[in-house]
Amino acid sequence: MQLWRFLLPSALGFTLKNMAHAAVDKIKGAPSRTIQAADYVARHARQGDPEDVLRTLDKFAAEERWLMSVGPDKGPLVKELADRLPANARVLELGAYCGYSAILLAQAFGEQASIVSIVVDKDSVAGASANVAHAGLSGQVTFIHGPSSRMIEQLEGNFDLVFLDHWKDLYKPDLQLIEQRQLIGPGSIVVADNVGEIFAADTYLDYVRHCGHYESENRPATIEYTSVPDAVEISVYRS
Repeated sequence: MQLWRFLLPSALGFTLKNMAHAAVDKIKGAPSRTIQAADYVARHARQGDPEDVLRTLDKFAAEERWLMSVGPDKGPLVKELADRLPANARVLELGAYCGYSAILLAQAFGEQASIVSIVVDKDSVAGASANVAHAGLSGQVTFIHGPSSRMIEQLEGNFDLVFLDHWKDLYKPDLQLIEQRQLIGPGSIVVADNVGEIFAADTYLDYVRHCGHYESENRPATIEYTSVPDAVEISVYRS
């Protein structure tokens, strides 16, 4: 990641605010941001209402602490993907953070779909699980705690959608491992979030665009809850 880009004029305000919040939390000994978000949802969101849980997470991100969730602007993209895949789609998510994308995916795809989410951070597992449960979607979402490469080795079957939203330097090796394990087949869609210039995802983008296995398109976007330019790469697996 090209961290210096967060000091550019377009990102400086966001960067300074986020650094200040992080400093305050450290001084106070506050819990991790994912746990804070889950506590906020438990206090303010309606039980069993996925849309209200997402709105509450958006409110937390806007008014309390920034969240590196998918955010509301990419909601239409998720719904578009749901329309392109079967109702009983199997979804593999790498990186859950506070569970925002898992809730969004489960809601968009419907109750026949299932989501497996691999998460390396224990606080993210706890926070995401709590938010998904509060939304009433625990029956659709399974969280697996551990390093992505190790957990991918344990998976079986075919996934219709792979959603990459963890460490950017793991996008390419984890996708290659998914291919080797034959966890995707013709027509499976791989979505990589946060592949804009600021994240320096050139290695991954070069792979999906030139390896010969995918048809890829790039969608302009912004970093969650900011106006900082970003992008999403959508790659359809051919063979």
